[in-house]
Amino acid sequence: MEKRLLIIDGLNLIRRLYAALESEQDITRRIERTQSVSIDALMKLIKQIIPSHIVVVFDASGQTWRHKIFPEYKLGRVPMDDALLDALPDFAKVFRYNRIPCLRLAGWEADDLIATLAVKAANQGVKSYIVSTDKGFTQLLDNENILQYDYFAKLGYDKVWIPAKYGVQATQLTDYWALVGDTTNRIPGVKGIGPKTALSMMETHSTIESIYQHSDTFSERIQGMLAGNYEQCLLSRQLVSLKVDVEIGVRLSQLAYQPV
Repeated sequence: MEKRLLIIDGLNLIRRLYAALESEQDITRRIERTQSVSIDALMKLIKQIIPSHIVVVFDASGQTWRHKIFPEYKLGRVPMDDALLDALPDFAKVFRYNRIPCLRLAGWEADDLIATLAVKAANQGVKSYIVSTDKGFTQLLDNENILQYDYFAKLGYDKVWIPAKYGVQATQLTDYWALVGDTTNRIPGVKGIGPKTALSMMETHSTIESIYQHSDTFSERIQGMLAGNYEQCLLSRQLVSLKVDVEIGVRLSQLAYQPV
């Protein structure tokens, strides 16, 4: 049997399922229903992907390395309902009861843990399927053993999809986002540079360093926008880049899926 690692972005899945049940006025009942539909979703994914290994990854509470170097990171995002936040440990218990391993590591966002798991598994020849609507994971898709799946849109993404969507290769996405910014996470780009301008610049110079080294080849308007923003671009690229070398301390064998 081909080894397949199914990695679920826990909060990404749960929050969207919870939001879909907003008509439920009883908060306790809403949490219970969200747990139920979450399990249903996981079972559907297991039936579809047929994984040999599986894990649901959660964010840790508190600040991460991104907040330390950029305090405005994710500032202003709509906070999670307190009731749902308090119930997250119960979600993990329900998942584990159904023999689905869960992972959470203090000081780390789920994104970095997911990226590390996917890359390490993929480099061992294990096909990794990341279930999330978060566009940040698309930067990993240059590795043909890593795929992303949007459970809600029922769409899968691979390295071929990236240029059609963004106009650049997967390996260029972090530089592209450093120029245009990432509004979801409140990461700034260069003021005045949108997708069209960024793509025109990256046709000849694919990295931030190259763009600034050859800034005199661009129009005066673009030179004016770039001026004084080099360090900010480097910081933004660092913020949007996923860590793939987190010391998680979990072996692939510990994530083996054993159906009830």
